Amino acid sequence: MNARLLEPSGLEVTDVHWERIQLVLRIRRRQHSEAQLHAGEVHLRPAEGHQPTLASRPVVGTIGLDERLVRFNVFVGHDQMPLPPGTWEVVLRRPDTANEWTAIPAGPDPFTIEDPVREFVSGNAVYRVNVTRTQDQAPLAVKISADAPDRPSPWSLRTLIPWLRERPRHAWFHLFRLLLGALRRLPAGRPMIVFTSDSRTSLSGNLKLVHDRLVERNLDRTYQLKMIFKASIRTRRGLRERARFVWLLARADVILLEDYQPAIYRLPRHSDQRIIQLWHAWGAFKTVGYSRIGKPSGPNPYSSVHKNYTYATVSSTHEVPFYAEAFGIPDEQVVPTGTPRMDDFLDPSRQAERREAAYVAIPGTRDREVILFAPTFRGGSARRARYPVDLIDLDAANALCVERDATLIFKMHPFVRRRVDIPDEYRDRLIDVSDLPVETNDLLLITDLLITDYSSIVFEYSTLGRPMLFYAFDLDEYIATRDFYEPFEDFVPGRIVRTFDELVDTIRREDYQLEKVAPFAARHLPAGNGTATDRIIDELILS
Repeated sequence: MNARLLEPSGLEVTDVHWERIQLVLRIRRRQHSEAQLHAGEVHLRPAEGHQPTLASRPVVGTIGLDERLVRFNVFVGHDQMPLPPGTWEVVLRRPDTANEWTAIPAGPDPFTIEDPVREFVSGNAVYRVNVTRTQDQAPLAVKISADAPDRPSPWSLRTLIPWLRERPRHAWFHLFRLLLGALRRLPAGRPMIVFTSDSRTSLSGNLKLVHDRLVERNLDRTYQLKMIFKASIRTRRGLRERARFVWLLARADVILLEDYQPAIYRLPRHSDQRIIQLWHAWGAFKTVGYSRIGKPSGPNPYSSVHKNYTYATVSSTHEVPFYAEAFGIPDEQVVPTGTPRMDDFLDPSRQAERREAAYVAIPGTRDREVILFAPTFRGGSARRARYPVDLIDLDAANALCVERDATLIFKMHPFVRRRVDIPDEYRDRLIDVSDLPVETNDLLLITDLLITDYSSIVFEYSTLGRPMLFYAFDLDEYIATRDFYEPFEDFVPGRIVRTFDELVDTIRREDYQLEKVAPFAARHLPAGNGTATDRIIDELILS
């Protein structure tokens, strides 16, 4: 591209700061400049030459006619991989012409961050971004470098042992790709939609709601609806199930999932196959996925995990940039349809039915106050997931329940294998339902008080207008290692407690800060309330 630069200094950058892995800039048109922010697109462009930009479109919003707030995800470049090392410049490009304007810092120091250099450590590698300029009136420069660790000798034990361990996995991966290619060349049959998960044994959640709605609309006469599940990502499929899995993935026109599923990320991208992520959580709370690059146990920025989604659905436009960042995909592939589970959850007739089913499934809850203890997991992955159940004072919990004529239900995250060891004499009041086939949303309907920590369960529960407490004993550590999309203390709709004694005392005093719940629910009520399932079918599956 031979762009003609009418004004090398047509734009000014008045503010630069970081939000996780996003570089955020406030840009305005310089006085007397011909650059028109409202009529152009801001990009990162290699400083050497005028090659096509490799950065995804960054515009967040227009502040005014001549000012914009823009962000660049430095880890989503060509093919959704990190921007390669080199120097990049911020430019405004007019789509109807070849004209470009570069941006310069306004004043001596537009940075609101203490250090414009940000380092992201992944394993032993360092990805470094330095936002600077070489001299006065020079364009703002984004300098990127990547330092790979020194590689040991290929004949050392450090190299040979991991190589030998990975050989069976690599062999299966190559066979998987060969089989996919061969099966895709077979003659096409009736269109197929595949529902799959590596974390459950049967159809449930968003997948079930979409499946059942397709059947209600008689679309199962047009499409083959196939399912394949696995109880846990830790378990392995047998040979026959592996063969069936490969067949379904190869022949599917649409693949629907709603959680992390490793095998899906090995699929090559095909324009004629849609992979749609109906993520199980509503809203954006704690950081997930690529938002955690540089954090302990954060992902490898060069990984392909999540990046082959055709679409990902979210509850509202507020969540779009957060999930795009987390999945490492462009914003336009994240669609604010609303969530099927919320269609079901907010339906009054379904609420009555599900409430009764929950009472039947858990004796000892009817006609008592019900307290639900539902924390998220600790640990960097599903395999390392844990929760410190020893911090739960069962004696104090039982005494509180007797005092209030309450039942305390424990529902651990599916990744957490350790259960609460409840003594026999307490099992009338304390019940662990983690292994019962009861949807968490159904439990919410019979819950009078929710105790959680950093779980997105708060979004669903807030619609009921009931109190909740946040038992955040490790908040400082969690912020340092995981962090949130918005400040925790300002975000949560209830009181934060740090110890179990404080938790019990707060319940006794019923000091929940209930006044925070209604504004929170109003702010996060999902888009397309009650119509999300049909929107997903019509706009993403059938279109």
